[in-house]
Amino acid sequence: MMKDVFEQVCFHDLTPDLQLLAESFGIEIVRNLLRNFGGISFYIPKMSRLDGFIIKYIKENSGKSLKIIASELGVSEHFLRVLSKKKPN
Repeated sequence: MMKDVFEQVCFHDLTPDLQLLAESFGIEIVRNLLRNFGGISFYIPKMSRLDGFIIKYIKENSGKSLKIIASELGVSEHFLRVLSKKKPN
């Protein structure tokens, strides 16, 4: 039986980006990423790029003020107002 080479990868073998992931999610997750997605680049957007989610969140939390919702999402009230005007209800 052939040994899984990815099991031999240690924290100190990783690039700084992968070390950040390992610190947050664990070395096994990073090994799985290397095993299954090696060579692929990922961009992880900020919450403000998830327009559909934000609109849904506003609707589901209609009892809260925009100030509170903005704080929870880490965006500005102005951003929420602009987004609400752009997107159909």
